[in-house]
Amino acid sequence: MKFYKYILNFFLASLFFISSQSFAITAQDIENADPSGQTVEFWVQYSDERLDAMMARAERFEAETGIKVNVVHKGHYGKVQSAMMSAAGTKDIADVARGYGNAAADMYLIGASIDQNILANSKKWGVSQDDIADWGANWTVGFSPYFDGNPKLLHEVGKSIEILYYNADWLKELGLDAPKTPADFAEAACAATNQDYSGKMGEDVPSYGYEIDTDASNFAAWVFAHGGDVFDYKAGNYILNSNEVIEAMNFIQGMAKKGCAQVTRDKYADQQYLGLGSNLFALSSTSGITYFQKAIEEGYNGQWEISKVPHTTKNPVMNLYGGGLIMGNTGNVDKMVAAYQWMKYISNTENSAVWSTESGYGFVRTSSADHPLIQAKRNELPQYDRSLGLIQYGKGEPSVPAYYSVRGEIEKAYAAIINGDDIMSTLNALNDEANAILADAIEN
Repeated sequence: MKFYKYILNFFLASLFFISSQSFAITAQDIENADPSGQTVEFWVQYSDERLDAMMARAERFEAETGIKVNVVHKGHYGKVQSAMMSAAGTKDIADVARGYGNAAADMYLIGASIDQNILANSKKWGVSQDDIADWGANWTVGFSPYFDGNPKLLHEVGKSIEILYYNADWLKELGLDAPKTPADFAEAACAATNQDYSGKMGEDVPSYGYEIDTDASNFAAWVFAHGGDVFDYKAGNYILNSNEVIEAMNFIQGMAKKGCAQVTRDKYADQQYLGLGSNLFALSSTSGITYFQKAIEEGYNGQWEISKVPHTTKNPVMNLYGGGLIMGNTGNVDKMVAAYQWMKYISNTENSAVWSTESGYGFVRTSSADHPLIQAKRNELPQYDRSLGLIQYGKGEPSVPAYYSVRGEIEKAYAAIINGDDIMSTLNALNDEANAILADAIEN
């Protein structure tokens, strides 16, 4: 809740509140805009190779359109969000920012972002029905049912999904098949804990069936796999103590109590120790598929695979996520139109395919599937090919205000449950706190 109190105090101190409509931009203003020669400020969380790749794309865009894009690394997603919200109502806010749906909802709530429909519907600068059809579900996911009018707050550029990574050689040594249900998963995890992999690297490294990243997305992935959810849009509140959540946490805690699973030892330890052959399973994003590949090649260098998250549901339900593009509320029509052309550019068929192969994220345009780069990547890395087929089972985490803070509370409660705290009381307290954070955000 501290994050939201900071933001609230900022606006109260300045006696300044800005709504998403305060600049009174009309559809006609959009049609008459001139984006030529504008500079678009683009705040991102990318670093290293992904940042370089995006900067190269910005250079090509400028060469083709005359519109300059200044790509600025702001840190992780949370820092991008904080910077946008702190700059709301000022000339310092970015034209476009990377973020998740919940961040977009937060920004919209305080007027830091706009409803993109006014740009998308423009006859001159918007998108065609053919383009919308090509985006498919990746177009509709950007709308927020939480707000009146169902505003479009997010423009998708890539998708990832929480999947199961595993050591196929070790599973074969154990005489087991890829797990389909949580019970199968627990059996294999405990078997691996009790029987080291023959190709394990490092005698002093203990074996575990499963190294658990206590990130809220991991929590949600297991809840979805047990047929539950974390938020009820109809009721407008969190449901973090439902029967399905309890079932998922009993499953996780049960493995931990048997010594078959533990909280991850450090950041990206799931990649590291799966690569060393000391962990059988990891649950992680498809965007990390090349990192797992590298860790395994530099480690036990054997067979590995990916699969659906083991589930109790009839069909898989898998956590789908990926940051999109949020348009800042600058009030400058020419810059907004320029920014929207950039957003369309990096999500067109060509760039969607290129970005997928560069980043590991799934492409957002159906037409990208036939791109030679995608075909080459599929042939080069069969796991990547199979990961694309799993996106159809995706279900997203809540795109509601205050979820950034709620995620932190989920992570603390999740770790406590794994370490043996009472499940029911921990989830009840978590649910109360989550709904209090939401109420605090929307009431102020």
